[in-house]
Amino acid sequence: MSLLVFGHKSPDTDSICSAISLAYLKNQLGVEATPYALGEVRKEAQYALDYFGVKAPEVLEDVKIQVKDLSYDRVKSLKPSDSVLNAYNTMIEKGTKTLPVVSVDGKFEGIITMVEIAKSLMYQHFRKVNIPLENVCYNLKGEVLVKCGDSFSGRVTTLSYGIEEIMNLLGEGDIAIVGNRYDIIEYAIDTKVALLILTGKATLNDELTALAKANGVTVISVDCDTYTASNLINQCAEIEDIITRENLVLFNENDYVDDVKETMLNTNFRAYPVIDNDGQFLGLVSRRHLLNPTKKNVVLVDHNEFAQSADGIEQANIVEIIDHHKIGGISTDLPISVRIAPVGCCSTIIYYLYKEHKVEVPKHIAGLLLSAILSDTLIFKSPTTTELDKQAVLELAKIAGVDYEAYGMDMFKAGTSLDEFSIEEIVNMDFKEFNMSGNRVGIGQVMTLDIDSILNKKDDYLSYINGTDYDMLVLAITDIIKEGSYLLYKANDSVISEAFNVNADQGVFAEGVVSRKKQLVPNLTNAIKNM
Repeated sequence: MSLLVFGHKSPDTDSICSAISLAYLKNQLGVEATPYALGEVRKEAQYALDYFGVKAPEVLEDVKIQVKDLSYDRVKSLKPSDSVLNAYNTMIEKGTKTLPVVSVDGKFEGIITMVEIAKSLMYQHFRKVNIPLENVCYNLKGEVLVKCGDSFSGRVTTLSYGIEEIMNLLGEGDIAIVGNRYDIIEYAIDTKVALLILTGKATLNDELTALAKANGVTVISVDCDTYTASNLINQCAEIEDIITRENLVLFNENDYVDDVKETMLNTNFRAYPVIDNDGQFLGLVSRRHLLNPTKKNVVLVDHNEFAQSADGIEQANIVEIIDHHKIGGISTDLPISVRIAPVGCCSTIIYYLYKEHKVEVPKHIAGLLLSAILSDTLIFKSPTTTELDKQAVLELAKIAGVDYEAYGMDMFKAGTSLDEFSIEEIVNMDFKEFNMSGNRVGIGQVMTLDIDSILNKKDDYLSYINGTDYDMLVLAITDIIKEGSYLLYKANDSVISEAFNVNADQGVFAEGVVSRKKQLVPNLTNAIKNM
């Protein structure tokens, strides 16, 4: 199973670039891995992706356990044209009482059960049957002497009586069974039965062959006797008419196991068909398959808290964490690989992993790693910047073939325009949730070169912020040129004043505050403790 590599919700440039770069490294080391994003790629990250010619990762909705994660039964299926006898033999062979029926193009049609087979054979003499020639030849080991059709629908008649009784019994379009009684064979052909089955390896002379062709009568010769043929002929009927199509419960492979459990509690079937989005049949799932589901294997980058991770993360198997933030509340059932370092960017850690494993960094990966480090360190203006970050940028810029300062400013300009976003989107653009002394605290941060576009709508932003259900919420509008942040908040003024050493007011400028990790989070945590 492929590793799913992703960063936090509302992914920033580091979250996107870290996922792509780490997945590439894993694949180079022989471990199948796929990068994902937990939200739409924002303009800054998209600029980096476009600049270095990298496709944006697919958005991952959640990592909840789905039907496709179960080891459900990949069973043999039948076609509507298959015979009743074939269905029965398959059930006996597989030790099951239910089999799926699919069309020739693999679409699910319904199910066939042992009960329906029994019913069909119980009333076989009271109805017409639909019999493909292929089924008759296969089940009765027949040889076609005259072929005038591929399938037949009619009443089955065993011609074991005298000619007078047969004259009153036999009709055009019937399916007739007879031994080497050639007067009756000729009469049956004259009557224009649809299918004539000759038992005991009986054959036709040239005259009867010509008559059969002229009257459109298909004739086959079988090895068994008349009694055996009459018993088996109804079992050659296609299962089309006894397929159960109504009141079935189907599951899509993308359905969540939690929902499947609920459905199974309210229904009582032995097994449930599984299909894909195109209606193709995949297999059968039952209650026993829910006992030990296969969890998705995930690697977390740039975060390590449940609230910031994918929905359903508690149902996933976390195998590795690479991060540069404080340790959060994620716990695991088994020991995992954890790499957390006090550097300015998660991509810095990943770059040094390339060096440790002696894997060459290609130009496009170097460009993404460089973009992430420049973004997170604000081109080295953030207090989170370390010498490791700076050294990584110098080396990556050479591989990527760019002037990192000029490129970094172009990336920020492309990514900080907020004209096309709503207030809700801007507040949640780079948003993380924290628990501080029992308080549910949200911190959003947006970096822009157009501060006025937000402050001119201060009242609208505050209306949205105060309408959230967080105990406290702070939006930091970071000015990377002035190296500080303007603050809009849902909190007591005293908390903001103590946290950032300012005279609290909506829109107040906190000089030097540019890092959520090293300034916003720890300062607010301490201020709330002192409330």
